[in-house]
Amino acid sequence: MKTKRVTVQDVLDILASQSAKQEILTQQISDFAKQMAESKAEAEKRNADFEADLKKSRERADKEMREVRQELGGFGKSQGELAERYFQKAIQRNMKLLHVDISEMDNNVSRFSKKLNLREEYDLVLTNSDVVILVEIKHKLRSENVEKFYSQKIPNFRRLFPEKKDYQILGAVAAFLFEEDSQELAEKYGFFILTKANKELEILNENYISY
Repeated sequence: MKTKRVTVQDVLDILASQSAKQEILTQQISDFAKQMAESKAEAEKRNADFEADLKKSRERADKEMREVRQELGGFGKSQGELAERYFQKAIQRNMKLLHVDISEMDNNVSRFSKKLNLREEYDLVLTNSDVVILVEIKHKLRSENVEKFYSQKIPNFRRLFPEKKDYQILGAVAAFLFEEDSQELAEKYGFFILTKANKELEILNENYISY
């Protein structure tokens, strides 16, 4: 078998080939590292963009929720004010509830007693020579409104207004809508129950109790 003679040039060619392959491998490794770095940078940028978008979404949602709360609060307030205005004007037109004549009507009557450390506010106070009718007005009457009116606001009236101690005290609740059981509870406590029927004021009961 004849052995091929390796020349210096052959060695140089082999070294050159290996060097070229090494350069190619080095370049591939460099390109891969660059791609990885770029991918990492892109991932970090996407994550940062996502976090920024999420923060904006949260801020926008919080703002919208605050606006909704404000609108609902304003809506509730305007409905309550509408009910108060309606019943004030409706009662003022006749100045009479059933057979009880009314000579004076005061709205949003508030009094604070430092001695008693007690404050109450009454939507309407209707008065004649010997009778006071206290009126609690709501857009939608709930049982807890009736209970508070009966157990707290009516008893406190005599304490806060001693000048009316000899007057007969009557109670009335007025509303456009009635939650379940609120009307029955008002009847039980002997309150006038006032509501709006078409364009007129309607009294739903004729039996009342003096306090």
